[in-house]
Amino acid sequence: MLDEHIVNTQAMSFSPFKKPFEEEIEVWREKLILVSDTLEEWIKCQGQWCYLQPIFDSPDIMKQLPQETKRFKSVDSTWRQQINQAKQTPGILAVCCKEGLKEKFQEANKNLEIVQKGLADYLEKKRSVFAYSTSFPTMSYSRSFLRPRKLEM
Repeated sequence: MLDEHIVNTQAMSFSPFKKPFEEEIEVWREKLILVSDTLEEWIKCQGQWCYLQPIFDSPDIMKQLPQETKRFKSVDSTWRQQINQAKQTPGILAVCCKEGLKEKFQEANKNLEIVQKGLADYLEKKRSVFAYSTSFPTMSYSRSFLRPRKLEM
């Protein structure tokens, strides 16, 4: 629906009858684009936050990844603060057009990507250690069952 309003506003800007409303049309178009961009960043942040939040509540992960935990906690604080402010402010225009909100979510998304990369690197390291330690004793045993055999008839 928001995209539809943006398209309608752009169509109005091409109208030959726009002159008396030109400034209002441009202001409205800019607001709608800001709302759209802010919501896009917000939804991206929400998805990453929802994925990482239970992981970084784990004491083991907090201990193993202190830098990523610190970065995540900073984003978590920003996220919770923005959600609480949004609950208190009725209306999407009032919330999404707030000065600096889009930039806060963009910064949060950058930090969450760094956290996710650190977590992925950590998990890959753990996987390789686990695969190395479990692969050797069982490899020769499992291969003996996989050898092709002649079928006798």
